[in-house]
Amino acid sequence: EKQRVDRQYDFTAVIEWFASRADRILLLFDAHKLDISDELKRSIAALKGHDDKVRVVLNKADSVSPKQLMRVYGALMWSLGKVVNSPEVLRVYIGSFWGQPLNKDHDNSGLFEAEATELIADLKSLPHNSAVRKINELIKRARMVKVHAYIMAHIKSQMPSLWGKGTKKKIML
Repeated sequence: EKQRVDRQYDFTAVIEWFASRADRILLLFDAHKLDISDELKRSIAALKGHDDKVRVVLNKADSVSPKQLMRVYGALMWSLGKVVNSPEVLRVYIGSFWGQPLNKDHDNSGLFEAEATELIADLKSLPHNSAVRKINELIKRARMVKVHAYIMAHIKSQMPSLWGKGTKKKIML
């Protein structure tokens, strides 16, 4: 709550604004700090409707043992399942994406490298996916305009041409 009190703006509204304009949303979690604060819960809730853009990154996974990593991953998925109201499971990339070099002696170092490669490929595909998303958004808006025009044409056809417009308007509304 301390962070929210100090802000002079509606943080959730800012999240919603950026989410509607972003092509990809990355939620970063540290393997050592998985707790989801109330503010993060509200922020994730603000992402509703943009689930296809959200990716989760579990960072510093090479700093925990494979057994701990399995527990951390399970705890993260459980926590996210309580917060994200989506039938689809979020894509989670596991790896070490920070200033320290990857621990090559870790049992899962091959997995971490493969996950990093997949994350980079996902990010590289954004320009193409962005164009497709913009076209789909344009088509969606054009359909909404067409439906609006049909509704307005129907309403206009129901209105009398000279007298009784006020009465007919009351009946129609």
